[in-house]
Amino acid sequence: MNVIDLFSTPVCVKHLKSLSKTVVKKIYTYETKEDWQFKILQSKNTYILDEIFLKNLKKEINSFIKEYVDEILKPSSDLKFYITQSWLNYTNEKQTHNPHFHPNSIISGVYYINADPKLDYILFKKNTFEQIKIYPKEFNKYNSDTWWIPAATGKLILFPSCLMHQVGNVEETYGKRVSLAFNVFAKGKFGSTKTLTELKI
Repeated sequence: MNVIDLFSTPVCVKHLKSLSKTVVKKIYTYETKEDWQFKILQSKNTYILDEIFLKNLKKEINSFIKEYVDEILKPSSDLKFYITQSWLNYTNEKQTHNPHFHPNSIISGVYYINADPKLDYILFKKNTFEQIKIYPKEFNKYNSDTWWIPAATGKLILFPSCLMHQVGNVEETYGKRVSLAFNVFAKGKFGSTKTLTELKI
């Protein structure tokens, strides 16, 4: 049987080079606040990638965003994709991020600064509702409602912002799970005049 991955949802993963000890130290001592939604600690600065000490990381992330746009989205018009907000998440034992997606964004991403692939993961949820549900005896990417990807230090994940996702509990204390999340939008011309869908931003 030839299986065609029709209308697939692109979740792209890349491993970046390690951050310097100086950068990691600054991240661990950065000023935080409690997030109103998930009750975890987040950086007070929600444009963290504009900080000078993260300029090299931002450059690597932007390079991956360009790759994602060029290879996956392949826009017909000249759109300029850019990072909007970016913030640090500090998750302790028994804390979690409930299912959510990212409005007012096209691409979202997460970079793991400290995570254990044996314990940590990001879980993605299918956005569609099935009126008739057939429960499989063995799960695969075609019959699953959810799919998890292990988190690991240095791993960068990009995905459509409309894709529902959540983060599981930190089950053991090995240190805080620290991640950097961000959203991406674009400037330029969307749609076309011919189809009456043109939008200029």
